[in-house]
Amino acid sequence: MRTVGVDLAAGPATTAACVIEWTGERAVLSAPRLKCTDEDLLGLLLDLDAEDRAGVDCPFGWPAEFVRAMAAHGGHQPWPGRGQGSAEYRARLRLRETDLLVWEALRPGQPPLSVSFDKLGAAAARWAHLADELAARDRPVDRTGATGIVEVYPRAARIRWGLGARRSVAELLAAAPWLHGDDAVLAVYDGNEHAFDALIAALAARAAQRGMTALPEPGQQEAAALEGWIHLPDANSLPALL
Repeated sequence: MRTVGVDLAAGPATTAACVIEWTGERAVLSAPRLKCTDEDLLGLLLDLDAEDRAGVDCPFGWPAEFVRAMAAHGGHQPWPGRGQGSAEYRARLRLRETDLLVWEALRPGQPPLSVSFDKLGAAAARWAHLADELAARDRPVDRTGATGIVEVYPRAARIRWGLGARRSVAELLAAAPWLHGDDAVLAVYDGNEHAFDALIAALAARAAQRGMTALPEPGQQEAAALEGWIHLPDANSLPALL
């Protein structure tokens, strides 16, 4: 089976993808795909077999309260935060439920970027277009990850796996000796941050495929279906991915 990892940016220049082939004894890296266009990514995702998985480093949706506020504002309806403290209400527009849960799991680390208030929103808009194209081609994406394409967060995955803050292929191979690639291929992953994040995304997709990521609880399903759900790998699960 294969896992695909995508480090998605607002445009092709800094978008990368990684494909890993999994066998019984090893996982083999192919050369990273750099400067991926929409059609490049659609080709990869549409080619997934039933047992394959893909991990995309990009929010699959926006905070539910942000969506409600923008709809009200666009329709000249009363601002939903009327009568509330401005800073208090705007804090509810900033992060999704899944962002808050990941932040809680990683404390005292930095909070995730905000898809509604930061530049990340441009990448999310690109993903919304790609997800619609996938649905139009009979490959709908469930935002909880139930259909095999999952939202991942490489920085959080690295922390959960005990990897250092610096992106390092040597450190990754020491923790996952079953991961193989030609020296020239490994050098590209080591020298390109987008390729490396795509590699981590592909490994996080493997964790999701093996049931080693946190899933929404019953009370979180509604928010996850609208906002997206980050598949955060279980702590120290990296060695068990093979």
